[in-house]
Amino acid sequence: MTLTLDQAQQNLREAAQQALQGEPVLITLAQETLRLTPEVPLRLAGYFAACYRHPEDATFEDRICGDSAVEADP
Repeated sequence: MTLTLDQAQQNLREAAQQALQGEPVLITLAQETLRLTPEVPLRLAGYFAACYRHPEDATFEDRICGDSAVEADP
């Protein structure tokens, strides 16, 4: 579902329900697009470690994940 900002304001309940069901909801405002999604939990520290060639490259990602208040299941 793609809506202009005006359409989104008029149909917010329907757009929110679709987003919560996993349907993509895009809201356009001039040249920008906003995607409406349910909360995505942050990953545990080290979750993406295999994506890095060197473990020390994952330091920033580990720090951000470690600061997460909401954690996803491993």
